Amino acid sequence: MYKHSTTHRTLSRRLAALLAALALLAAMALPVYAEIQSEDTTKIAETVETVDETETTDDTTASTDSDDPTDPTDDSTTAADDATDDTTPSVDDTNTTPAGETTTDDTLDTSDEDTNNDGTDGANIENTGTADDAVAQPDNEVEDEVRVQEAAAKEVTIYFLAPSGFDTTATVKFHARIQGEQDNDNWYTAQMTDSGKADRNGRKIFFTTVYPGQSPSCPYSGYSKIEFITSTANGDKLASYWGLGQNSLEWTSVYTYADQIYDADAGTWTAYTPFDPNNHQTFAGKTMFFQNQSGTDLANVQAVFCEKTNNGLQPVETIDLKAIAVGKCVSFKIPKKDCTYIRFIVDGKEISLYNFYDQQDEGENNRHFLYDSGTACYVYKGNDNDSSWTIPQGTITVYFDATFSSAYTENGDTLSIPKKGSKDVYCCFKNDSETTESVQMTPLENNLYSVEVPGGCSEIMFSGDNRTSPANSGASTDWVPIDWSLAEPCYMADTNDAVVYNNNASRGGYWKEKTAIRDAEAGKGTTVVDIDNTTSFVRDSATKYVTTTLYDYYTDWELNGNNRDDYKVNNGASQRNWVTFRQFDQALSDYYSNSGVTVLYPMYTGQFQPEAADKDGNWGFCFNDIADKLNLYGYSDKNKFMAVNNSTIDVDGKGLKSDEEKYYDDAFQGLTGDTLVNGEPVLYGTQKLTVPYFNKDFLEGANSKKAVLGKVYENVDFPFTKEDVFGNGINYWHYESNDKSLFLKQKKGTADQYFLQQPAETVVEDKMVSNNAQNVNSSSGPLNTYGFFPFNEGSGDTNANTYNYGFGAKLQFDFTLTDDGQVLGNGGKEVPIQFFFSGDDDVWVYIDDVLALDVGGDHGKVSGLLEFGLNDGKLVYTPYVSDVKASNRDRMYKNESNVKSVNYRVADKQYKSIPFNYKGDQKEISAGKHTLKFFYMERGMWESNMAIAFNFPDHNELQVKKEVDVNGVNDLFKNCFKDKRFFNFTIRNQATHYGTTDAAGDTVTTINLLQPGKSTPVKNFTTTATHAEPGTGGENRFRIVNNPPNKLNVTDGTTLLNWFTQFEDLTPSPGSNKEKRYGILRLDGDKTIDISGMSYLSFDVYVDSEEGDAALSNMYLELRDNEKRQKGCLGKTFIGGKDLYGQVEMHNNQWITVKLSLGDVKAEKDFDEKHVKELRFGCNYPRSIYLRNIVFSSKAVPQTVTGFTTKQQDIADYGSAQEGELMPAVNAQYTSDAEKGTMVVDKNGGFVLKAGETISFKDQFRRGSYLSINEQVDKNLFDTQWTIYEDGKAVNEIKAGTGNKLTLDVNHPVSLKDQTGTAPDDGRIENVNAEDNAQNGNSYKGEKPSTKNKDDNTIVFRSYANPDATDADGETQLKVVFVNTVKTGSLTIVKQQAKGSDPLKGTYHFKVRFTNVGGHALEDEAIEETYPVTVDKPFTIDNIPVGTRFTIEEVTPLDGSKLTKVSVTGGGSGTMVLNNQTVRGSIVAGDENKAVATFTNTKQETLDITGEKVWKNADNSLMTEHPATIYVQLQRRCVGETSELSWTPVTYLNETYTRVEQKYEGMKFSFLGLPAKDYDGGNQTPYEYRVVEGSVDNKGVFQAVDDEKTITIGEKVYSVTYKYTASKPDDSSNNNAKQTVTITNTQQDPKFTLDVTKKSAENDGENDKQKLLEGVEFTLEKLDENGQVDTSFETKTGITDGQGVLKLKNSGGSTSDKAFADLEAGTYRLTETKTAEGYNLLSAPIVITFTKDGQCRIGNDALMQAKNDTIFTGDAVNGYKLALTVLNRKTPALPHTGADAPSLWLLIGLPLAVAGLLILVFRYNKKGGRTR
Repeated sequence: MYKHSTTHRTLSRRLAALLAALALLAAMALPVYAEIQSEDTTKIAETVETVDETETTDDTTASTDSDDPTDPTDDSTTAADDATDDTTPSVDDTNTTPAGETTTDDTLDTSDEDTNNDGTDGANIENTGTADDAVAQPDNEVEDEVRVQEAAAKEVTIYFLAPSGFDTTATVKFHARIQGEQDNDNWYTAQMTDSGKADRNGRKIFFTTVYPGQSPSCPYSGYSKIEFITSTANGDKLASYWGLGQNSLEWTSVYTYADQIYDADAGTWTAYTPFDPNNHQTFAGKTMFFQNQSGTDLANVQAVFCEKTNNGLQPVETIDLKAIAVGKCVSFKIPKKDCTYIRFIVDGKEISLYNFYDQQDEGENNRHFLYDSGTACYVYKGNDNDSSWTIPQGTITVYFDATFSSAYTENGDTLSIPKKGSKDVYCCFKNDSETTESVQMTPLENNLYSVEVPGGCSEIMFSGDNRTSPANSGASTDWVPIDWSLAEPCYMADTNDAVVYNNNASRGGYWKEKTAIRDAEAGKGTTVVDIDNTTSFVRDSATKYVTTTLYDYYTDWELNGNNRDDYKVNNGASQRNWVTFRQFDQALSDYYSNSGVTVLYPMYTGQFQPEAADKDGNWGFCFNDIADKLNLYGYSDKNKFMAVNNSTIDVDGKGLKSDEEKYYDDAFQGLTGDTLVNGEPVLYGTQKLTVPYFNKDFLEGANSKKAVLGKVYENVDFPFTKEDVFGNGINYWHYESNDKSLFLKQKKGTADQYFLQQPAETVVEDKMVSNNAQNVNSSSGPLNTYGFFPFNEGSGDTNANTYNYGFGAKLQFDFTLTDDGQVLGNGGKEVPIQFFFSGDDDVWVYIDDVLALDVGGDHGKVSGLLEFGLNDGKLVYTPYVSDVKASNRDRMYKNESNVKSVNYRVADKQYKSIPFNYKGDQKEISAGKHTLKFFYMERGMWESNMAIAFNFPDHNELQVKKEVDVNGVNDLFKNCFKDKRFFNFTIRNQATHYGTTDAAGDTVTTINLLQPGKSTPVKNFTTTATHAEPGTGGENRFRIVNNPPNKLNVTDGTTLLNWFTQFEDLTPSPGSNKEKRYGILRLDGDKTIDISGMSYLSFDVYVDSEEGDAALSNMYLELRDNEKRQKGCLGKTFIGGKDLYGQVEMHNNQWITVKLSLGDVKAEKDFDEKHVKELRFGCNYPRSIYLRNIVFSSKAVPQTVTGFTTKQQDIADYGSAQEGELMPAVNAQYTSDAEKGTMVVDKNGGFVLKAGETISFKDQFRRGSYLSINEQVDKNLFDTQWTIYEDGKAVNEIKAGTGNKLTLDVNHPVSLKDQTGTAPDDGRIENVNAEDNAQNGNSYKGEKPSTKNKDDNTIVFRSYANPDATDADGETQLKVVFVNTVKTGSLTIVKQQAKGSDPLKGTYHFKVRFTNVGGHALEDEAIEETYPVTVDKPFTIDNIPVGTRFTIEEVTPLDGSKLTKVSVTGGGSGTMVLNNQTVRGSIVAGDENKAVATFTNTKQETLDITGEKVWKNADNSLMTEHPATIYVQLQRRCVGETSELSWTPVTYLNETYTRVEQKYEGMKFSFLGLPAKDYDGGNQTPYEYRVVEGSVDNKGVFQAVDDEKTITIGEKVYSVTYKYTASKPDDSSNNNAKQTVTITNTQQDPKFTLDVTKKSAENDGENDKQKLLEGVEFTLEKLDENGQVDTSFETKTGITDGQGVLKLKNSGGSTSDKAFADLEAGTYRLTETKTAEGYNLLSAPIVITFTKDGQCRIGNDALMQAKNDTIFTGDAVNGYKLALTVLNRKTPALPHTGADAPSLWLLIGLPLAVAGLLILVFRYNKKGGRTR
């Protein structure tokens, strides 16, 4: 029909024009919103007219989808085409330009836009449809440019760029078809005007102006064809250039071409920007090249850009191109500054200056050219004259990627590259003057082809056949300039859609590196999906936001970088419109087939039409027609394939026949596995093969196509609102797509945060839905329902081809279950907790990573339900599904007709019964916290219904979150703060309303290793210490302490263990000698304990030392099972890192509790937690360490899970209601996002968090109560700030509301954001009567807790936004976030050159070892790094956490220099230089006292002296027990000096003597890097050195011992000898020598003297005193170990003198010498051989033992120590003396010597004569030897 054929049609058109004019006027006067409204009105009018004029037919086509069960058997395509062609204007905006070669925001080629990624000069523009497609921004802040332009523009200017070689006298006509109907051939022709301008290549520019909506130029505001006709001056036609619709009608809005220019050479449209040679930033950012064709490698090339100013030529920027090998081409960018000139500096030589704006000046050497991306390469040939700006020379290899182009379609087998059945790809090249012959490319792997580009060629065309010009189809690309900036340029050819269907353009693509992942969106700079990023996200307190991830799967069209909004084609039934995900599906197929396992039920995306029939006959457009073109995995079993990927049939093929039921609304169950793997569902029957639809790596390039197949949007907020959707009086959180459309938005000002938002306006009353979300059938017929289409906001119409089908979603949230699975509804009614879904397609619901609900399959609307409750007293959930077709029978639910039903609201007060006919198995579940993961897919196209509802309990909630700011921390240490449950908190509560309610108790299981028989059946244990190293004299102990020192302050009956080892274990590295240091607690016999149910191991530790606080990072605690397998502190690791549960601050001389998280403690493979046999403990330092309370414990879990009620009086008060003060919230229950289950606050009101963790207290604190939340933070390590959030938003304002609930402290903070401190205080004061009738039983008096204790910071648990809120106003949702910023310090290493040394050059390396990170052993293992340092350039390691310990050791230099001095300044306590020239210390905050370690090296001659101490017994055998410490001194003198006084002490490591301690390797010492000569003196006299041992007095003065002299150490005397080796050269340094010294200490056995005095036992001497007996003789014999006389000892004889003193006897009688002196250690027998006259002999000899330790024993008495006030005196130096007084009686007696204490001997005498019985009692006293 013709547009003006009838009167009423003419009138309707005029009326429409009038309405449009009125709308235009309104638009000019109103805001943008009004302009948009007027356009919508116009659109409606046009639609009405179209219906009038179109002969339409009813849509009886059976579409068949997954979601749309209609049958396209009649020629619906033709009908649709006719309808479209009869409509004016047509909206069939088919893309006629090669996909990917056009964008809408590029500038005109006249300014020489740099080569596009698609290979075209300049950027081209696609047809983008009518302006009615535009969508206003939701907040009306951003104008839609197209709409504004369309509404306001009165004229449109169109430009034409004449072809190359255009005759300057020729003319151009603009020839456009002004109507779209097939039979309306009306055209507008106008002569174009010569603009007088040209592009930079001199090509002329013409223009014409048309007037939209006005005759004759553009009466309908668009064209269906545009032709440019060039003619000679005489009017003879030269050529035609089609800008639109050469082969078909393509109605396009004229505004598409506003200010656009058509390039006759390129055949493309671009934005017109006139080239201005005076704008010297026109080429800013463009790419230039430098190619080395000089024949030699270039060492250094620089590009210098310049600009001419009033001061002459000035450099703008110099770019260092570095070395360039022969033939290599290097790219660089023109600076984004004014610059006109460029010159190169090649190996120091300047090259001529060039003006690249083609501007000539008067310079003598002026050279100029106009920048062109194709020839912007300076080919350097060794000199100026031979070099030039041109295209790169030589043979350069380019590549072609046929991954997408090799597919063929139903449109023919010849349009692919390569063609069907062939592997051949061709190409030809073009330069400025000629085109080469076509050549065959070399095939490579992975669909790649390569070819070498001939010299001088700059453009290439790829094809599937042997041709030299582009084809208007997919059979070839257009001519594309080669992107020389790439190392391996590869042309990524586009897919077939839509070029092979239109046959009006060449195949597009873009350049990328050969190895790059295909990403057309990035490669072409396009936008596949329009996501609005201009809208601010405002959180609604009445909305629940569920964290969601969206997955957008790309069609072939989108894989070309195109947007589906622009896909304006006929929507009839066809494979083109139904199977749109071909490349994506092939990648899925490859994923399945290459997995190595059998995938039983492969899933695909699209409309796969089965070979079915219904009452109207056989269905058309069956997938089988093109199945061979895709060759999808699993299609060999057609029934199963279709059952999985189409809704029509089941797995048995039922539904194919015309008389069989179709399964449109039935689920296919059993597509996925039972559990998630790494948070993703797996394919059924596989262990780990994840469903690729939710695999981010797969979608982003880890696939057979090596392409980005979709996009993943994380951090999406999905909104749910509360509604009574089931009519049971219970509000459910709910979303229904038919009531509310949701579109994806990017949160304004964020990079990766998104939300789903409803449209600003609705198209249906009482709903919030958009036409863009309307469900349609396969022919775009409306279904009068609305779906979930989050990516569809830009579609602009209800055209199925513009819909963004094919997407997935993952919703995840935590929920909490009550003990009985019920919740309280209105009026106290209990209802089951439920989760409900209804919609399509696949849905799988997992609880705690276990499949709970299976609504899988490509189907129509199917419903699923999870219901929780009790069964036989156990909490369970039951899954239900409305209908299930025959699918995976191993996983199908049981068919129980109408086993369950719900009444679901479909409209206001209207409910529809949904029956559930299939019931799954019940599964047990625990009360408390769980995680639900909901996986959803739309993969069947057409419909996308989604309804979700759930009634998991809501709560008044307090959250506490821990964050650690490590932005200022060195990367080495950042991981030390991750995943460490390190941060201790306490929480106290004061309930201000209602009376006492107890908290539910907790359940904890414990095993105390030190209380055997109580918590474990094991009755006893033993403790042992591993043996010290033989020959070291070291002591190891690990024993039970029965009598603990008072300072330990322990309760009676507490079992203590004490560990001690004498030596340190730091070399060669800490922990090297663990096996020699263990204290071992071992359970008796074959007994073991079972710790498999335990979560923690805690113990108390007391370090008894005055030397610097011990660190956990030097302690180790290990468990061993009955097979000796180990758990804890493996290898050379120690307590710390993830092992620790909570922060531990170690201090000496006090009890510290350490708690370990057993789940994080590493173990050897197969460690058996059920059979733990041993605990082992040790430390690297020689410390006395006590242990107590070694307890294994389970995680504390509540006896009853609470917190599901809004009744305030039922919430625990934790004892505070009666006490009227803050009380620890013991057993308050909380859940965590970092671990499963419900936990409780401990007995001290404490809980522990790790960085990034959030815990939630749900209904645990009454509204209006005070909360004191305090972090016990190490303030030396952290600065702490806190922020309080409500409903996700920081509280920036404090208000009291009406004042009925609370008031404000006069000092209340203005904001609760980023406040400094560790305990929040909000300045609010709760009113006494804030809750009605709620003060009975509560002691609260209206005073803030800080009035009693000023340090009690508190917040009031009430809403900040609405302090007056009650239960009816919803729940209180508060969140307190603590942010700890790590304090750091630095460590500087300095390398110095010794005075007088030859220069030190090069780099020196230092190995630095970091432990005890942050002062809390946060590292899992020691951190070691090597750092380079040069002389006089200090190297600083910044941002080290405060408290971290370090050691620095220089790696042996390679330059022959020698480390001669080490010093350190600053640092924390214990920072020092060790004897081996290693620096040890700790980090302090800031720079004021930072540690600076200086290492001084020299190339002068040096000497290393190393020595060791040897201990020997008196018999020259090696001593095993000896002193652990000695002191030595280094001394030196100049060679030639002989006086002993010339030896002078040498200060070494800042000390004049050195302490040497016993270690595992022995007693060794070293003096390194000693100057071999007196370099400070003028003559450099050689030195000689010696090392002497000595003692240090209490004033610190060293007393040296000469060779072969003695030294007293302790109670023993040693002779000292020195043995030196001659110095010899050091292999590692030419200037260094080595010498050793051995110091031997030989113990000198002590000497003993036995003094004997003989007296009468009676007072029978003068003055009634005891008489001294003279002439008494004794012999002294030595006994051997067997008690026999030692014949090697010469028997000594003594005789008493007149004083009764025993003297040595000789032939002349007594002598003046002691009788028995200089005795050695041993056992002696003293025998009285002759007594004084009238006295009796001793009845038995006296046996006396002297020991080498200087002790003495008489007979069998105890050993005696020498003491001044006893009979045994002396010392090792002066000798020992035993003084015995022996008494004799005149009458028979048995004198006897006794022990230390007096001994009583009772002697019964023998009968004498006739006198009878005489009883004599002798008592011997050592001091006096008195007989009584």
